[in-house]
Amino acid sequence: MRLHHAVALAISIAGAPAAWAQTTPAAAPTLSQTSTVLTPDAAIALALEHAPRGQAARARLDAAGAAIDQADTSPNPAIGFELENFSGSGPYRDFRSSERTYSLSQTIELGGKRNRRTDAERATRDGAAADLALARLELARDVRLAFSEAVAASRQVALTQDGLRLAVAVQEAIKARVEAGREAPIQASRADITRRQAQLALNQADRRLTIARQTLAGLTGLPPAALTLSEDWFTRIDADDPLPSGDAADLRRRQADVARGRAELSVERAKSIPDVTLSAGFRQFREDGEHAFLMGISVPIPVFDSNRGAIAKARADLVAAEADLAAERIDLDRRVHTARANLAAAAETARTLQDSIIPTAEQAFALANEGYAQGKFAYLEVLEAQRTLVDARTDLINALQGFHDARAELDRLTAPDIEVSP
Repeated sequence: MRLHHAVALAISIAGAPAAWAQTTPAAAPTLSQTSTVLTPDAAIALALEHAPRGQAARARLDAAGAAIDQADTSPNPAIGFELENFSGSGPYRDFRSSERTYSLSQTIELGGKRNRRTDAERATRDGAAADLALARLELARDVRLAFSEAVAASRQVALTQDGLRLAVAVQEAIKARVEAGREAPIQASRADITRRQAQLALNQADRRLTIARQTLAGLTGLPPAALTLSEDWFTRIDADDPLPSGDAADLRRRQADVARGRAELSVERAKSIPDVTLSAGFRQFREDGEHAFLMGISVPIPVFDSNRGAIAKARADLVAAEADLAAERIDLDRRVHTARANLAAAAETARTLQDSIIPTAEQAFALANEGYAQGKFAYLEVLEAQRTLVDARTDLINALQGFHDARAELDRLTAPDIEVSP
């Protein structure tokens, strides 16, 4: 009876190809029945709301906006007071011959310094906006990778649980055959080793699931026990490629660096043009009570410092920024090509496993078990069929995870920013 029970269990496990792929494994911790199932988009929305890296990038964007306001200001006027011809000797020994001068001066920036300075800060703000988009995209990518890992680990737990139940059932069947003298005792030892290996695989899968859920919890700000993950999306293979975007965040960041470099070069060139300081004042002569007005103008003479070094530095920085932009285009094309290739390969592998390899392996495993029960096959053939089926199902989990990981990387590389609907 135990032999027939083992065969029935093996056939039932082999004959349910979608059961482990479509249902939530019992091993995954869940909330109450009324808890909300967390989708990838909802997890991304939580991460965007709570993650420190996004908040830091947003604060830098605010700082860049404040820098624009500061750059758009003109120099402050200066008020002056001078007291001359006092506390000296002779007629100047006291304040009777002193002269008081009250003045107001204003520096006038020439060469469009303020506009050029403001343009440079605007380019910095554009770079900060691109940094914010990059931070959001990278966070969304990390959440998708963590979500995919958690679901894959959960399915691996379910698969190894089935494998352990099957190994236990087969071990009992082998033990019965050994006791009946229909199998050599060594087969019982092999069955025990297989069961121990199945238990070890389950333990490893449990640890992987625990780590994956902790990682996802750290990104979303939720406790691991509160994660009830949606899994329906995991088996869907939508291999539509996102179109390459000329507005990708990586390119926008480098383009902002180039714009900043050009603006900085313009600023340094403008600095070589001396500013003019105008002054006007009123002077009182204490000795005779008369008064007079005065006016003045001063211009620095660029004899020693014509700002040539700063201009050369800004020009070199611009060349470097343009080279970085060109390199970024090449690197982005390479990474997009790699992600697309990985996406297509994973999709093809998953479809092949789903459509042909796993159904064939399930049929072969069921036939091997039935033949073993009838004495037509040796135990090693059953064991080999079991391993083939488990390996195929594991390969499918890995292929599906690889597909979703490649899609997450492709979205990260081609999207200008992240938009989610929790």
